[in-house]
Amino acid sequence: GRLPVRGLGAAPNSWVVETAIDALARKKSIDPLAMRLQSIKPEHSRLSAVLSAVAEMAGWTSRPKGSLEEGWGLACGIYKDMSYAAAVARVTRTEAGYSVTRLWCAHDCGLVVNPDQVRAQVEGNLVWGIGMALKEELLVDGGRILPESFFEYPLPVLSDVPEIEIRLIQGSPSPTGAGETAIVCATAAV
Repeated sequence: GRLPVRGLGAAPNSWVVETAIDALARKKSIDPLAMRLQSIKPEHSRLSAVLSAVAEMAGWTSRPKGSLEEGWGLACGIYKDMSYAAAVARVTRTEAGYSVTRLWCAHDCGLVVNPDQVRAQVEGNLVWGIGMALKEELLVDGGRILPESFFEYPLPVLSDVPEIEIRLIQGSPSPTGAGETAIVCATAAV
């Protein structure tokens, strides 16, 4: 079987795909949610379900239109062809850059045995997504990695973490894995 490990390509790969979908939606003047829902194949009805759920949670259709000060991002993904997630992020421009002010996520990892543990795992993925999009940077000088410890590496801190709302959806009768599923949508939504 396949064993997921940290440092995956899932987040950056999904980030690229989701960014391309957003660009296409803008070019065609189609709402990003509608674009995704229209493009999902019937065998991925679980992806449609998490997208619809997160849109409802975040009030996607009634959100304020984007401005220079605030924007909304939407992304979704399938992890290891087994688990599904979708996220919406509200992001505000600050003097220091950008800040995520709210995150919503609908997550389908099949049968949920321990909901608190799955929610904690999803929260970790969402915070990791904030880090990948806004904080993390690996500096190299002369072939040497400059941060020599996690204390020197830019990671999200508690003040970077917004209010997070998670909805767990049990789209299959057996567990399909919650480890890194939400990372496929977290970074791209931000």
